[in-house]
Amino acid sequence: MKILSIVSLAILIFTSVLIAAPYEVLVVDITKTGNREKIEEFKTAAAKFNALQHKGYFAAKPFFNVLRMANGRVYFVFGFKGQVQGIHRENYPGTVKNLRGLKNDGTQMYPNMHWVPVEEIRRLMVAP
Repeated sequence: MKILSIVSLAILIFTSVLIAAPYEVLVVDITKTGNREKIEEFKTAAAKFNALQHKGYFAAKPFFNVLRMANGRVYFVFGFKGQVQGIHRENYPGTVKNLRGLKNDGTQMYPNMHWVPVEEIRRLMVAP
């Protein structure tokens, strides 16, 4: 009986820890809606990153997306795609490290990456 109560307590603690961790989206880059060249660059990068898993990089998750926000901006994000509506940032430190390592002509490609709660992303998609 004691073992059953210990197991139940462990499950309860584990579940509460998982629920407490917020779901977030990694905002990789942002541009204005009118910047078609940058938006195409975002779409191309998202397609390349999402295809990595099929090219033998099994740890690479296809969670990249380009989101049009109601405030006239376009966000290039990781963690908001299809059924994946936010992730736990602790589970993806390699993604951030790899994105920070990308350079274009010697400068970092995505210097302003930041994590945003999923609720905030959803609000930005519909709020003016």
